[in-house]
Amino acid sequence: MVVVGAVGAPYGVKGWVRVRSFTEPPANLLDYEPWRIRQGGNWREVAVTARRHGQGFVARIDQTEDRTAASALTGASIGVAAAALPSPAPNEYYWSDLVGRRVVRAPRGDEPAAPERQLGVVARVFATPAHDVLVVAGDDAEHLVPFVSQVVTDVVGDRVVVDWDPDWQ
Repeated sequence: MVVVGAVGAPYGVKGWVRVRSFTEPPANLLDYEPWRIRQGGNWREVAVTARRHGQGFVARIDQTEDRTAASALTGASIGVAAAALPSPAPNEYYWSDLVGRRVVRAPRGDEPAAPERQLGVVARVFATPAHDVLVVAGDDAEHLVPFVSQVVTDVVGDRVVVDWDPDWQ
């Protein structure tokens, strides 16, 4: 399962909810199906009627008849099977595919004999107005590494190779 959005607050009194999209562009959320809702660690497939509303989206999830039932879904994750997503273009990655990969610092040109330095594992990824950022959980600290081509030199196998020094933070 890949989390593609989240259920927000109720919208109206007839069981509709606000929906936050994690897709890029946000409207792609409406193209994926079937939706699954995760509450309490369990996923369940749901039938959904969703549409744009102002700058965001609202949805009516099956068996959600009123505002009280809609309120119970607030904060639930919206997921789709990974197979429902299109394959990423070359040098593009789904955030979920990066989480869990080892992050290593490759030797620089002036230190060719030096071994790779393990920085940690990608714990999560988040967006900033400038670029995405990898949160790398290391043995001694958490590192924030810009996910840009000048820093991330390769993503291969279970590794993300970076030209980044943890002392730069």
